[in-house]
Amino acid sequence: MNILNIFYDNIINEARNGDIDSFFHFNILFRTEIVEKNITVDTEKDFNDLLVPTLRITNKEEFDRLLIEYVTLAKDFYSDDNYPNEILNNKMYDEEKRICKEKMIIASMFSNFSIEDFNNPCKYLKRRIDFFKNTCEKDIDIGYSSILKGELSAKIEKDKIYNECPYQFSISAKDEQDINYIFPSIKFGISEDTVYIYAIQNEKDKDNSKRINRALYKIGEGFDSSQDNFDIYGSGNLKDVTSSFLVALNIFTAYMYSLGINKIVVPSVLIERWNAKELANKKKLEFGITDQEKYKEKEEEHEEIQSNLTEKLLRTFLRLKSHYNDINILNYPMEEDSYLHLEVENMDNCNNSLLDETSNLVLNQTKKVSR
Repeated sequence: MNILNIFYDNIINEARNGDIDSFFHFNILFRTEIVEKNITVDTEKDFNDLLVPTLRITNKEEFDRLLIEYVTLAKDFYSDDNYPNEILNNKMYDEEKRICKEKMIIASMFSNFSIEDFNNPCKYLKRRIDFFKNTCEKDIDIGYSSILKGELSAKIEKDKIYNECPYQFSISAKDEQDINYIFPSIKFGISEDTVYIYAIQNEKDKDNSKRINRALYKIGEGFDSSQDNFDIYGSGNLKDVTSSFLVALNIFTAYMYSLGINKIVVPSVLIERWNAKELANKKKLEFGITDQEKYKEKEEEHEEIQSNLTEKLLRTFLRLKSHYNDINILNYPMEEDSYLHLEVENMDNCNNSLLDETSNLVLNQTKKVSR
């Protein structure tokens, strides 16, 4: 299947209407501008209530080369269980729609674009290519936590194609009664000396150790809630974080630091994922699945959920920084771009015993392995 034909003949034209057909319908919406060819592919209808990004291709030759490399690597990276059988068996293929693995890979890729990425897609592709190349699946023995009273372990494993990153970092603990505790997983990719963290997500329907869950409340140590609380900062207060998320991020940050990766970048919003939900609600209204009143409720609900998710993610990083003297914020979202940028100078000076213990377990274990 010709990757460039799929992109220029199908993806661009379907994205102008907010619906890329790849067996699964991706609600991806953008205009395209190929600068050196003076070509613009605009939307075919009004999307006045959405922020419609423009994909600006300023160097077509470089973009084409990187897109081919990215899709080729993705085909090798993701196993067949990421695709529906209809695509694998080529049952849905026709010359016009070109429903295939390559098309699904490209559509999924655009789900994770930020506004900056639309302005510089070559930079985005280079970074995502690095994500594939710079990490490998691995099991990590962290060791025994005397505070949690459990054995900690982690693993790096491939994630699903439709998730934000190619890899996830999963942490678990086993208490003294051999009952597991599953921490939220970190969705990430590595490019050069920087780790990009797109999400921290809880597993659904998990049955966790109550002993470890109670011990996690020790994250309150070293945090002055009188200086940072809802009355002062509203929803931006750093008290409003989930203990398991903070400990998972702490362990992950220590592991990255042990590898010499000391810069962290966190996106505040992925425009296509936001638009996708809005477009899905519009389709339900258009097809009579919902009425105007319910549509309005869904819109308000989407805004609230997205705001909570984004703010909670950013708060978790800011709370981690508040416990360490030498984790520094380089830029907040919307100062230079839409990302939160942090740098870890070291992880020695921590005012919380649980975070200090778990980070040291990771750092000491890594030192043993490297000898």
